Amino acid sequence: MSSDPSLTVSLPVPVSPYTELPLSLADPRIDTPAVLVDLEVAEQNIARMASYAGRAGVALRPHAKTHKSSAMATRQLAAGAAGLTVATAGEAQVMVKGGVPDVTVAYPLVGRAKLDRVLEALGAAEVTLTTDSDAVTDAYADLARRAGRTLNVLVEVDTGMHRAGAPPQLVVDRARHIAGTPGLDFAGILTHAGHAHDVPGPRGIAVVARQEATVMGDLRSALEKAGLPPRVVSAGSTLTAPYLCADDGITELRPGTYVYNDLRTLACWSCTPDALAATVLTTVVSTDGGRVTIDAGSKTLTTTQDPHYGFGHPAGAAEVSVARLSEEHGVLAVPDDHRPYAVGDRLQILPVHVCVWMDLQPEVYGVRNGQIVERITVDAMRHSL
Repeated sequence: MSSDPSLTVSLPVPVSPYTELPLSLADPRIDTPAVLVDLEVAEQNIARMASYAGRAGVALRPHAKTHKSSAMATRQLAAGAAGLTVATAGEAQVMVKGGVPDVTVAYPLVGRAKLDRVLEALGAAEVTLTTDSDAVTDAYADLARRAGRTLNVLVEVDTGMHRAGAPPQLVVDRARHIAGTPGLDFAGILTHAGHAHDVPGPRGIAVVARQEATVMGDLRSALEKAGLPPRVVSAGSTLTAPYLCADDGITELRPGTYVYNDLRTLACWSCTPDALAATVLTTVVSTDGGRVTIDAGSKTLTTTQDPHYGFGHPAGAAEVSVARLSEEHGVLAVPDDHRPYAVGDRLQILPVHVCVWMDLQPEVYGVRNGQIVERITVDAMRHSL
């Protein structure tokens, strides 16, 4: 039985751990989908935020939730970060094992499994915990007893996102409870104004940031009057950090997304297109008239959607959007006047929400000048046992 050579598709040979780098992005051994990080752009992003923190007179404690990688954390520390922020006990474990000497867990830890993981990290680094309730604080006291040391604890403040955090009027009481609990030391206050994503225009973000600064500054004064002066006043996301400085009473900033940026950040006027460091390399696997399907679906691109950008779009082609996803398929909306795509074409899709991308990847690939030069392990992926 003969075959039509015109229907033959050349399949890539996957890159093995032993594949020698550098490797051209055109090399057929690169299987798709593959998350790529432009190292030059990421390093510029890291340097830019470190420079801003220095000018603002505050420490920089980047959130590792975006990259979830010891390799990227090392770059941030080398650029001047005072330490790292994490969202989970598992991330704290990994960052400490990776050599990060100072970690803040910006999440109330509930349950023995999480506390046991932090207990392991406490022996190798300075770990600061976060609480918004007396119940969580009391569990930290037991952890301090088991660790045989005093633990630094921050009170998380709800400055308007209404996701977690103590209401401002209860913060002094929460701080007093920490200070009066054996084994615990009240270290300060922390907030995340994530609702800045939901306001219209850059002026709206500025308003949220100034409200964040006002609440935290007022609380700093109230705590000082109560005899509980905070050493740490921690605030500032990628969106709000540029509006905060030491004059507000803020001592540190905790942006995360800035290291790679994404289309949500771009849509919120908080980065420029040339600061988008991450893409996913995909292959066109099916076409039918105006329908173009790629091999990156919800298991790669995530289901986060933007009103303008859909589920993402190819780099350099904002007029083309990923309009529909299933688990392993992404369907592009391609304008009639756009050049046609063919089976086998490779595209680089920009992320809508890059932080979620990283929790779906065991490793991503550092790129310079069109070549993969580094395998970046996403070593802080979530696990439960």
